[in-house]
Amino acid sequence: MTDPTPEPSPDAEGRNAPQIPPAPAGEQQPGLGNIPDAVDPEEILKAISGINLASIDADIEGAFGARMAELDKMLEGLDELVDKIEQDIQNLDQPKPDGPQ
Repeated sequence: MTDPTPEPSPDAEGRNAPQIPPAPAGEQQPGLGNIPDAVDPEEILKAISGINLASIDADIEGAFGARMAELDKMLEGLDELVDKIEQDIQNLDQPKPDGPQ
C-alpha cells in the first residue's frame, strides 16, 4: 500500500524555509556558536594531526634537490662516455700507417 501523505515539493520547502541574513565579516551568526567565519584548512590539519605542511614542503624540496644533484652527476658521466666513444670512433676511422714491407 502506498502512503497517502504527499511529499512536500522542494520548491515549497525553499520558499518557507527560514532565511538567515549573512552576518558581517568577523561576526558570528546566531545559533552557530563560536565558529569563526574563515578557518585556514592548514591550521585545522595541523591541530588535528600535528602535521605541518611547511615542513613537508621543505622535506620534499630537499629530497628533490638531492635527486637532481644525483641526476646531474649521472648526466656528466654520460657526457664523458659519449665523448670517449666519439673519440674512439674517430681513431678507428683514421687510416693506419703502412708498416715496412
